[in-house]
Amino acid sequence: MTLPFRRLPIDPAEGFPQSFRLSLEDRTYEFQLYANVTEELVDAASTGPLDLPRKGAFLVLSIAREEPTGLVTIFRRKLVPNLEYAVAELAVVFRTMRLDRRNLNGVGAFGSDVVGGVALR
Repeated sequence: MTLPFRRLPIDPAEGFPQSFRLSLEDRTYEFQLYANVTEELVDAASTGPLDLPRKGAFLVLSIAREEPTGLVTIFRRKLVPNLEYAVAELAVVFRTMRLDRRNLNGVGAFGSDVVGGVALR
């Protein structure tokens, strides 16, 4: 059965790290994305986006569910493209993870492209 994935509101031009809240049915979640990139790759003379994951660079996703007592982390993981993650009552998948070095702690349209989706399981 294919789940009806909804595209996550990720805006790569806002840079990484980034976070956003998302309501699904009667629950609210906080999504946080950050990139872990070695200094060697950041300082590399090569320009253009990095396809992730690769040696020395990857994206991490953390999801917290809002509960009456506060935020409860339900997921924190290094991401692999096209792998569907079962996250409590959610399913999450990332199709594209391309990051321009200038979007590490920086804002701008530099060619970064991160596409992920979420669905209720």
